[in-house]
Amino acid sequence: MLSLLDRQTLAVVVACVSLVTWVVMLTIWFINREIKGLRWWMGASLTSVLGFLTLPLAQLFGGSFSTALVLNHAASLISLSLMLQGSLAFCGCAWARSGAKLLPSLWVLAVVLAWGNRDHAIRRYLMHDAAAVALLLGTAFTLSWRSRPQARAAQRLAAAFAGLMALALASRWGLAWQAQDDLAIQNHPIQGVLHLVIVIFTMGWTYSVSLACYQLAQAQVLNLAREDALTGLPNRRYFDEMLDREVWRAERSGTPFALVMADINGFKQVNDQLGHAAGDALLIEVGRRLQAFARGGDFVARLGGDEFIVLLHDVASVGLAEQAVARLRAALDGPMPWAGRAVPIELSLGSARWPEDGQQPGQLVQQADQRMYAEKAQLKAQRGLRPAA
Repeated sequence: MLSLLDRQTLAVVVACVSLVTWVVMLTIWFINREIKGLRWWMGASLTSVLGFLTLPLAQLFGGSFSTALVLNHAASLISLSLMLQGSLAFCGCAWARSGAKLLPSLWVLAVVLAWGNRDHAIRRYLMHDAAAVALLLGTAFTLSWRSRPQARAAQRLAAAFAGLMALALASRWGLAWQAQDDLAIQNHPIQGVLHLVIVIFTMGWTYSVSLACYQLAQAQVLNLAREDALTGLPNRRYFDEMLDREVWRAERSGTPFALVMADINGFKQVNDQLGHAAGDALLIEVGRRLQAFARGGDFVARLGGDEFIVLLHDVASVGLAEQAVARLRAALDGPMPWAGRAVPIELSLGSARWPEDGQQPGQLVQQADQRMYAEKAQLKAQRGLRPAA
């Protein structure tokens, strides 16, 4: 079967597939430029195209085969290093920035290895394939173990193709280690198999990372639909989803929970007296304080206007719910510095606990809302009785 296509034809096929891959990656990058790592993957595709084109072009125009071989091997290692860097950035790894700083040194090393071993096939494959396998395994490990939840399946598929390519190169490395002379490894049938594996890897890798980018972009769109643009907190829609899940979980586990409605007192006066910029800053500050208060399992959302809500997990008793409300009040109330003055922040709170105050989501929200407005009315009545200053 391998004799159906000679190595020169396979080299042209690989170059064409790489070119198509680069066009696809370029298109994806134009559509989703905000996705981290994508530009590195696009650079990897372009470098791969240039590397694979060197040998067919050298044969077509009578160029130096030795020089083309150097460029081919150096480009392949540079492409794999860009692929690894793109994977680190895509997965949000902390050391992605440090890896980017090391790339120029790796590229210089790739050129030195390719040039120094240009006339020694066994030594060239031993060094080149060892480095390539390390880069591919690094890519596969990064995509598998640091996968993003929104694109986990696609990332692991890409990791599988990287592992396949690493296995193929490791096989050639083993044959090079056992080879008696350069001709033995250069003319070995594995060279044809390797070209076919490269085609499969290139196509599979492109499909996988394209799917991962699509899934991530869809997740970002969904997050925008469920996120408050000003505070960055979940919005009413997202909260409703979480409350439904929490009621479902509580019904099955029997574990009580509570929710606390919060409304900013005097918010309209802040907008009227200090402007909407001050009002926006106040909302952002309240959101920040709510996030700082929330425990790992708690959920905080902005319902709209100056209303917020906190979902408290595992509140075993009414007393614990009251203590949580007291801690929340202490965390939220207090002045906010703004334009050289202190803007007071005070919130009215109302809580409801499952199942005493209701077993359905709507009942709980209604009960917490009523108690919050009752507290707000009580504060207004108390302050209305005070003599004017």
